[in-house]
Amino acid sequence: MPFIATVTLEDSLHSIVSKRLEMETDVLATAQSAIAALVTDLEAITDLGVVSVTYTFKDLTEASEAAEDSSVDAGATFRLRLDNGKVAAYKVPGFPISKVSGGRVIATDDSDVVAYFENFEDAGAFKLNEGNVVTAILSGKYDV
Repeated sequence: MPFIATVTLEDSLHSIVSKRLEMETDVLATAQSAIAALVTDLEAITDLGVVSVTYTFKDLTEASEAAEDSSVDAGATFRLRLDNGKVAAYKVPGFPISKVSGGRVIATDDSDVVAYFENFEDAGAFKLNEGNVVTAILSGKYDV
């Protein structure tokens, strides 16, 4: 499985651009060494400064097939209450129309929706917006 490195670059006006690079190695140290050499070569052909390099490991074990008639253009926006009292919008691409009722409303107590957002609650493994967790799903709306 390959490593993916995203090199973030910045110009003198503080505009940011990134370059995604994929390497066929499963050893982080090998990926870091290869990127260090590439960045040295890149710096010779760009005036931009390197801000950072982010490494990710491409894991295909969770790959799945898209449902028939699915679309990345249709999705859902959920309004979530966070533990700091703020409300955050969270988008889910390709939301299934079968879970949408009249007025494009999505039930906040749908078992699949609840199970997904439990991953962002206090006991979950993920955080939102500056390390905050979800305390409530306020609403869900289908976006077309």
